Amino acid sequence: MEFGKVQYFERVETKHHREFIQAHNNCILCSSVLELRHIRTDEALEIKEEAYCPQCDLRTRAKNYTMN
Repeated sequence: MEFGKVQYFERVETKHHREFIQAHNNCILCSSVLELRHIRTDEALEIKEEAYCPQCDLRTRAKNYTMN
């Protein structure tokens, strides 16, 4: 893998797929690449994943994962 180059494992041949990836990986306001923050909670045995924009400080999505 080339350093600094984004590797996509999804199909990116079609415009529809590229637009989907752009919408989920970039800020809707400023187009910066979103960063992921992972927070582990020992009490609930969960990991909370948040996608946020480092430029706008906008949280775009959050998902909780239960650890087994």
